[in-house]
This record gives sequence, C-alpha cells and structure tokens, in this order.
Amino acid sequence: MYYRRNPFGLNIGSKWTRLVMMLIIANVGVFMFQLLFSTISPQLPPLPVNSLSEAPALPWHYPASDKFTKMFWLYPPDAIGNLWFWQFFSYMFLHSTTDPWHLIFNMLVLWMFGSEVEKVLGQKKFLTLYFTAGIFAGICCCIFTPKVPILGASGAIFAIEVAFAMYFPNSMVIFYFFPIRAKYLVMIFASITVFNCITPRGGNIAHFAHLGGLVYGFLFVRYSNRVVDYLKRCQILQQEKELRKDMELREKVDEILDKVNREGLHNLTWRERNILKTASKKYKRNKH
Repeated sequence: MYYRRNPFGLNIGSKWTRLVMMLIIANVGVFMFQLLFSTISPQLPPLPVNSLSEAPALPWHYPASDKFTKMFWLYPPDAIGNLWFWQFFSYMFLHSTTDPWHLIFNMLVLWMFGSEVEKVLGQKKFLTLYFTAGIFAGICCCIFTPKVPILGASGAIFAIEVAFAMYFPNSMVIFYFFPIRAKYLVMIFASITVFNCITPRGGNIAHFAHLGGLVYGFLFVRYSNRVVDYLKRCQILQQEKELRKDMELREKVDEILDKVNREGLHNLTWRERNILKTASKKYKRNKH
C-alpha cells in the first residue's frame, strides 16, 4: 500500500484541530469528575500488588477507590465477566488521580501529533483510528494481564504517534529537549515497550496497552485503505448478485404471467404460485 509521506518541519506542537481540542477537553473534564468522586468517596488503604490476583473475591471498592472509577475503567473481571463492555471505550477517558503527569503527558502528545494526523486522515477516519486503537489496546491487556485494571488514553495515543511517524517519517520532534526524527522516536518507544512486555518489572504502566496501540496504529495506516476497498468490492459484488436475482425473478414472473394468459390461473403449479408470492412480497417491500 502507498501512503503519503508528507513534508513536515520541526514540531513542538501545532495549532490544534477541532477533534483534538474536543478530545483534550473531554479527557480533562472526566479527570475533574474523577477528582470529585475520589474526594467524596471514602478512601481505603492500598492493598499489596500481589493481591490483584484475588481481586474478584474482594469487595467492589477494590482495586478501585471509588464507584465512578470502578464503573468506567477497564477491569477484565467486570468488563468480560460481568459484561460491562462499555469499559472498553470509557477507560480511555480516565487517568490516574494520584499522578497528574499521566493525563498531562497523554494530552501533550495528542496535541503535538494528533492535529497533523487528523489533517491527513480527515475527522471520521481519525476518530476511527483513535477509538478502535484504544479498544484494541484494551483487548490486549485483557489477554495478557487479565487480573489488572487499566485506565488512560495511552493505547490510542501510541497509535496516533505511529500514524504521525508513518505520514511524516523525517519530521523533527522535540524529545526531552532534543530534536529527533519521528520515525526514530517511534522505534525507540517500540523497543522500550517490547522490552517491558517481555521483562515485566511491575509498576503502574500498562505496557501491553502501549504495544497494542503501536501495532494497531501501524496496521491501520498500512492496511485500512485495503480493507475499505475490499469491503466496497464485496458490496458491489453483492449488489450485482441481487440485481441478477431480480432479473431472473422478473423473467420467471413474465413466463408465469404468459402461462396464466394462455391457460388460466388454475393451471399453475405449486412452484409457480410460490414464485408469484415471492415476487409480490418483494415488490411490496421495495415499494415501502
């Protein structure tokens, strides 16, 4: 597949587009709700990390500290076990209330790279990339860390980073005050993420969500147009198939009507009567 390698210069953030601005506002707004609920909810002492494996047997407030977080982050025993499927979508808007840099860093990266990616993809395709990448990242975490809750937009953000690097591979971006080409920056992130997935060291970082976002972003940019073209071809073939069936049905109906004119309605076979009934129902359905 061919995708555009657009020219782009040194980037420390560009004028944000409407969707990027709305996503940032939504994430910050939800973060305010999290702070509110975490303040008014009774706080419980944290349990040891190794107790996560026993989480399904613990009260509802663990590992979440408030009901709002429990309802909307992605916790596999709830999302899959209790069929709370909305968590695959809602967890992307929640962030750590104890570490504000979690939200700040994600929104900073979205601001730096999201607007340019949106300009290339368009609003509809950009939203498709963002949310489907987040859902895919959540599924990866459910597979590889089924007892650990996750929250944050990192999976979707990593997909946006990959898309930016594929569309603007030689653009210079600022990384820890040093300029680096976008393609090399993504390679560094990918290497660190793979290493952390292979050799987990604990902590509160969802490395498999990051890996899922990286993989999905690459696949989306590389193959999404092919998938769309394939679906369009399938739709065209289906329409042609239905058109041929309609023509064959009309020919059969014409033959049966000619027989009725020659021999009368009482001489029709059971199969011919069924063909007329089918054609009549289809005509009424198409008319409505």
